[in-house]
Amino acid sequence: MNTGKKKRNQTLQRMLVVVLSIAVLVGFVLFDKDVQRLDNVLAAMSPWWLIGALLCVLLYFLGDTTMYLIACRDMGARQPFFEGLITTMIGFFYSALTPLASGGQPFQVIQMRARGINVGTATSVLMVKFMAWHIAMSIVGALGFIFCGQMLLNESSTMFVMFIVGYLLHALCAAAGFLLMLRPALVQRAGNAVVGFLGRLLFRRKPERTGRIQKAWDGFVSDYKQAVAFAVRHRMGMLCIVLTALTEVLAYLGTTWFVYRGLGLDGVGFWTMTLMQAALSISVAFVPLPGASIATEGGFYAVFTRFFGEARLVGMLIWRALTYYLAILLGLAAVLIDGLRKNVRTSGDERTGELKNVSGGEMERF
Repeated sequence: MNTGKKKRNQTLQRMLVVVLSIAVLVGFVLFDKDVQRLDNVLAAMSPWWLIGALLCVLLYFLGDTTMYLIACRDMGARQPFFEGLITTMIGFFYSALTPLASGGQPFQVIQMRARGINVGTATSVLMVKFMAWHIAMSIVGALGFIFCGQMLLNESSTMFVMFIVGYLLHALCAAAGFLLMLRPALVQRAGNAVVGFLGRLLFRRKPERTGRIQKAWDGFVSDYKQAVAFAVRHRMGMLCIVLTALTEVLAYLGTTWFVYRGLGLDGVGFWTMTLMQAALSISVAFVPLPGASIATEGGFYAVFTRFFGEARLVGMLIWRALTYYLAILLGLAAVLIDGLRKNVRTSGDERTGELKNVSGGEMERF
């Protein structure tokens, strides 16, 4: 009963996240003064460019699936394309509904384990993808700072500061990753020392909670070492994954430019808008809200009002629908398909068990 109640509560919480995210968009529609000019904006729309924006998002999903399939293949757990796509979209779904996109990977591990992939391999596959994504995002983010940093500062000093903080956090993660490659024992000891200090400070009366956190940290270091070992053994595979991640990142970030052109606008090049979008994505990446809601919408206004003008509201709504709500819808479809298949498998196993029992009883009579 407690398990069922917990699942219902989690479902309600996820539904609440979606409702609140939609409420944020409704708020922008109600309070944006440009809403009165919607007729002009809609009349200038070019559907072919918007189809291009949709294809960019689909390429983003396909790129993530491809990284997953390459990592699984090289780790001896080859998966068919459809299974890889289901796992990928389940990850997008739960990432979209949890703060800091923290829910995607745990649910992916559960789904992979149900298909016979052991937890260590599953975690290593996802860790390799995580490494590749951050490498790609760091490269594009550095280019964004070099070529568009001054422009971002001119548009919004607040977003510029958020970008610097976000990029430093990305760089810190990357530095920790490289240090884990070179001196994993040192990083593990340092992490345990930090966890112990915070545990004494925050969980003085609950030492078992500190122990659980330390165990999780040790598990993370162990899984990361596995992922690093994979990268060393399969250098060509890792290179393919990083190149795929770069393609995926550019497709995701380039969606904004296609939406811009789809609204009948011109004058800003693909690379300028893509690098500005990289700055926005890095700026809001560590906002502790599902989908970085509010910060993402507000950041779009702060960064792109200059480019979109009176079309900024429609541009933000279309861009958000493609890059966030479409992931939720397709991810929900993947979750339902996976759940239906589990029910079918369970029913099949139960029928098989019943047949075995019946045949066993018949044999006993003989």
